Amino acid sequence: MSYAVRNTIILLVALLIIAGGAYGYITFFQLPELERLESTYTEKQEDFNEKKATSDAFPQLNETYQTALSIIENYDKSLYPAPQADDVFDYLNYISNSSPSSKVYFDFAFTDSTTQDQYGIIRSDINGYGRYRNVVNFINKIENSQLLNKVTSLEFTPAGGDGEELDEINFYFVLESYFERISIQQVSGDVNQIAMNEEVSVYNPFFPLIQPSIPPNVDNLINVEESRLIGLTDSRVFIVDQAGNITSLRKGDQVYLGVLESIDLRNKSATFNLNKGGITELVTLETEQ
Repeated sequence: MSYAVRNTIILLVALLIIAGGAYGYITFFQLPELERLESTYTEKQEDFNEKKATSDAFPQLNETYQTALSIIENYDKSLYPAPQADDVFDYLNYISNSSPSSKVYFDFAFTDSTTQDQYGIIRSDINGYGRYRNVVNFINKIENSQLLNKVTSLEFTPAGGDGEELDEINFYFVLESYFERISIQQVSGDVNQIAMNEEVSVYNPFFPLIQPSIPPNVDNLINVEESRLIGLTDSRVFIVDQAGNITSLRKGDQVYLGVLESIDLRNKSATFNLNKGGITELVTLETEQ
């Protein structure tokens, strides 16, 4: 074999080895690495796009968040800090004793407690009695004061009896008290501050229009039906009352069960408007001849 042929063969083998190595390097190393880099690039591009979208939306989201935070911080309601039924009972006692016009007597019975993601609800049965006006003010303060309570299933029943008992009622309601499970509100101010809606009517629809008895004369007012008219002018009358005392009255002055309605100089008489347990009656006294 000539020297030239041998060199040519060696060169061809070397070229084949180089070409095979290059092909193997490209096929088994560079192509998988390229695919991996392309996959990584796609993932990073998607991540970049998401972060860019978040960045672009941040000013609007931050404004919305600050608005919501301001609403929460300035809201006139707060949640109970813990799921303790004792706290609810103490709060109801505090409201009842906050003024004589909301004083009631009640029994408290815890029924159950349920939870949501950020808050929970304590349910209680409240039974009690009191003057109608006081009961209405008591419930009014529960719903309008700062701690969040909701009154449901409200029932009123007249207590019966006579005299002052006519203004008393029995009541029952279910109370839902909301407590926080995570800190979503920084409570500001005094949560024991009492508030109420002054526009709520306290008129008692259960109070009888006609009562079985008339109230006693505890203030010792003039009993017109046991008195005598002894004189009158155009602005006042003179009466000898049930105790024998001489008293003068002007139009509109109060007497037992009513008021002086009018003075009639021509007929020498005075007319009184009396309310006898819901029945209105006009009583006229004339001077003695």
